[in-house]
Amino acid sequence: MKWNKWVVVFMALCTMLTVTSCLGDDDKYELSQDEMKQAMKAMKGTYTGKLKWQATSGVKYDSLNNVSYTVNDTAIIIHNFPVSSLAAGVLEGSANDSLRNAIKAAPAQDLVCAISFYYNENFLNPHCLLNIMPYSIFIKNAEINTRKYELQVNFLNNNPNSMGYFNNERKTLEINMRTYNLMVNRQEQVGIYKTVYFQLSPNDK
Repeated sequence: MKWNKWVVVFMALCTMLTVTSCLGDDDKYELSQDEMKQAMKAMKGTYTGKLKWQATSGVKYDSLNNVSYTVNDTAIIIHNFPVSSLAAGVLEGSANDSLRNAIKAAPAQDLVCAISFYYNENFLNPHCLLNIMPYSIFIKNAEINTRKYELQVNFLNNNPNSMGYFNNERKTLEINMRTYNLMVNRQEQVGIYKTVYFQLSPNDK
């Protein structure tokens, strides 16, 4: 799958989609609770795929094979998400080496992603589009220049680079995510961290 597939998909469908969350509202394009339950039931299970990532200015991407991810009743869980991959967003330069190395040394974590659905007329026949909302990643006691800090990487949602695609016929789930910012001891860091884009594509079935 090409790296920019989601941008193409989103632009093609944005005029016919309206985002719908599990909380719902009075919008006439709101999906019913039954439709959302049907989608969660159809998606439920464990998948395996290839995770790719690259920073905003990156020419090449890094990747990790055989990444396991699960859909339960309420969310998507990417198991053993490589937290070290977030180091790709740290700007180059020796001044940032300690920060970069601290993120690279961080162990893998399960990444939980809340989801909502985009409305489309033929929902689940054969596909549906999702808004992917990853929870923040925390790295506690990160050692930077001999001192300990708490790092927090946040992700963006409601964005064409933060979408999921479920094919109900093939039973495949593809996920795109992108970071939003980096915080150190709850203070946003400006000018030292750039966006990292992630794409999780299922193994061929």
